[in-house]
Amino acid sequence: MITRPSIPCSPAPGRSQRHRPICHPFLFLLLAVLLALPLAGPAAAGSYPANAGALNVRDYGARGNGRNDDTAAFLAALAASGGDTGASFWHDRVVFVPDGTYLISAPLLKRYANGKFASGFILLGESEAGTILKLADATPGYGDPQHPMAVIFTTSKLLSGSPTDGNKDYTGRGEGNDAYMNFVEDITIDVGSGNPGAIAIDFLGNNSDAIRNVTLTAGTGSGLVGLSMTRKWPGPTLVQNLTVNGFATGIATAQTEYGLTFEHIRLSSQTSAAIVNDQNALTFRDLQISGANARILNRGDKAFLAVDGGSAPGAGIADVLQNDAYAVLRDFAVSGTRQNVILQADAQPQPLVTPSWHLALQEPPVAPSPPTDRWVSVATYGATGNPSEDATTALRSAFASGAAVIYLPNGTYPVSANIDVPASVERIVGMNSTIVPYSPRPWTFSRDNGIFRAATAGAPLTIERLAFDTAGTGLQVGVELSGSRDIVLRDVVSAGVTMLDRRATGGQAFLDNMCCGLLRITGSQPVFARQFDSEGTTTRIINQGSPLVILGLKTEGVTTILDNQAGARSEIFGGLIYVVRDGADASVPAFRNVGSWLSATLVEESLRSGSRYQTYIGRSPDDPQGSLPVTGFPARGYGRFVPGLQDAPSQ
Repeated sequence: MITRPSIPCSPAPGRSQRHRPICHPFLFLLLAVLLALPLAGPAAAGSYPANAGALNVRDYGARGNGRNDDTAAFLAALAASGGDTGASFWHDRVVFVPDGTYLISAPLLKRYANGKFASGFILLGESEAGTILKLADATPGYGDPQHPMAVIFTTSKLLSGSPTDGNKDYTGRGEGNDAYMNFVEDITIDVGSGNPGAIAIDFLGNNSDAIRNVTLTAGTGSGLVGLSMTRKWPGPTLVQNLTVNGFATGIATAQTEYGLTFEHIRLSSQTSAAIVNDQNALTFRDLQISGANARILNRGDKAFLAVDGGSAPGAGIADVLQNDAYAVLRDFAVSGTRQNVILQADAQPQPLVTPSWHLALQEPPVAPSPPTDRWVSVATYGATGNPSEDATTALRSAFASGAAVIYLPNGTYPVSANIDVPASVERIVGMNSTIVPYSPRPWTFSRDNGIFRAATAGAPLTIERLAFDTAGTGLQVGVELSGSRDIVLRDVVSAGVTMLDRRATGGQAFLDNMCCGLLRITGSQPVFARQFDSEGTTTRIINQGSPLVILGLKTEGVTTILDNQAGARSEIFGGLIYVVRDGADASVPAFRNVGSWLSATLVEESLRSGSRYQTYIGRSPDDPQGSLPVTGFPARGYGRFVPGLQDAPSQ
């Protein structure tokens, strides 16, 4: 935003049979999982240090030889990766899959010990080309396109409310909006031949989740959908470096929220359509489509599509795109002709004008990956991961060790003072650990200083799979960058925290799949964000003079999303903004733009008439341009489409 559920073999009366729950083989496999759970903790994962906290499917019985059925081993490892930690959703352990070919015969999913659907499905392969999950030809259960079944099936936990709130089916299909920390990375899924009802990945994820470096492939006449994201409620989600070869449909999405972000997508040889979107808001960067059925179906009166770069074959846009609502194409080539248009169903295309100050999204620097025996653990210096023991001294000592890569074994690390990150540290691997305040005594630094401070010049610094949680103790800065070095924050969760305070002297910042705190940036260096989710009631982004590019924005709350000041140049391409609650203050604009440049292409989601913005752009009282009301923007239910909004200082 739990009794063992039944698993019906037929949908409830009146409910579609598409994507029905897992049936016959899974009941037996669930029993096998419970019997297969090891009595002792598993050995270390092959590409992680011994005490990092990752689980290895080989330690749960997986063979990876292409002959033995490894389904039960995967289910056992996933079940062991973490229980329900409630609203603190980021503690689950990584399940690592070494290179090999793993035969799968039923959906891979995660349940808690009480049998209820879980979030925290984190399946990371050793390499995209070498880690292969494979359906044998004509695997039982995968033969009927009217009753499809997935190889990977991620789900939501149930934090509160009824299993049927919003007409979701949590009990039968794992639906909901608490599908946190679901990740599938560095894997190939081959659904083989003779499996026309196979879905490679049926993915549900929210807020902090991703699919990266994944290839999905199907033999001739096999495979219904490569990547399906149609259950209630998908997004925000980041999908990067996805290749889909074959299948009837490459990517299928649905629902009206919460927005999905795709980057570097390759779709080829689909037999029906490359992409089918039913009402959601999709953002693509670098979308490459090939084959005879290279079509995008943007269905429904709330459907929104924003594409930045890529190509598809066809004589014209109409050959590629069937559009029922709104689509924005920027620098997208159809048979070699670049398209820059805003498309509305049953209306003439309008030109999309790229602002003269446009800054293209840049790729982040690559983090160092030395052999894991050269990584240094904070445990070596006395950090235990125990939430009752102050880890400040141990973290400081580890960072001062001279090692380039520091890791925090899966756990919780209280700190009582800020921790400087020296230039020698180039990568911090969190393993889904949490940094929290040490409660027995007050912190010794101000709330304006970062818990982690990168204040010296150096090579780029990457911080990944780490959470900063100060919820209930007051707002704090998670990461402070004032040194002239670039920074990459990837899969970082912030609760009660400003996720990044980039000072005027700081280097470039790259934010990849971020949730859910604030962002403060100052200075001339650019900031590039992908799938940026920030939720709350205070201003979410304060930009004082910086170039800022966001690919895929998601917000939630009665708040100003971006306060653009001092000549800032901010561009938001794709996303979904969501007031959520009734009684929204009409004086609160979605954006405040004072003496700065702003471009936005997104949708506003609203399920009720009293839960929406009244002003999109607010300015200073003495600005002759005045504020920009929402009137004139086309309706999207109670919300609106906002394609191609641009605002510049008055002349």
